Amino acid sequence: MAVAMTQSQPPREVQERLDALRDLIQYRLVQLSDHYWHAGHHYKTMAVLFVLIEYDPHDVESYASLGWLLDSYGHTARAFQVYERGIRANPNRYDLYFEAGFWYSQKGEYNRARAYLEKAVSFPDVPIIVWKTLAHTCEKMGDLKRSLEAWQKAKEIDPTDGAVDLNMTRVRRKLEQQSEENKSSGGQG
Repeated sequence: MAVAMTQSQPPREVQERLDALRDLIQYRLVQLSDHYWHAGHHYKTMAVLFVLIEYDPHDVESYASLGWLLDSYGHTARAFQVYERGIRANPNRYDLYFEAGFWYSQKGEYNRARAYLEKAVSFPDVPIIVWKTLAHTCEKMGDLKRSLEAWQKAKEIDPTDGAVDLNMTRVRRKLEQQSEENKSSGGQG
């Protein structure tokens, strides 16, 4: 009996079975969430997503989906709490910083959005959409210089993305107009 009480880990074979069972349960929860989603039972989807983030606090997709659904149903404050909780559980991943930044940008709260998006782009190898969202947010804030920098980074990630070229051209034109206005009004350009 004393040997069993001091053993901190189950035997390897038992642990492998437990891990497989845990993975199966998580897979089935994801399937259930997906089923409820497609059936239009979004509150049931949210309930399962709450279980999933408890079950695996490192599954950033569950936080993102849950936050989006909560916000879609008018539970905006709760949605942001979910994003923040996900960030606390996953501080070394860009995903939820991006989700929160995108969310704030969509709400027109560009200063808050920018803070999250700048954090997201501080991680290596973030997808181009993160840089694009930062670029749009900075442009809407009037920080055309940072917007152009973000578009340039997006261009480095995907040189063939025609939307990046169009946006860079527009931001450059705005910067030139701003410079001309500053010169004509006697300001520094």
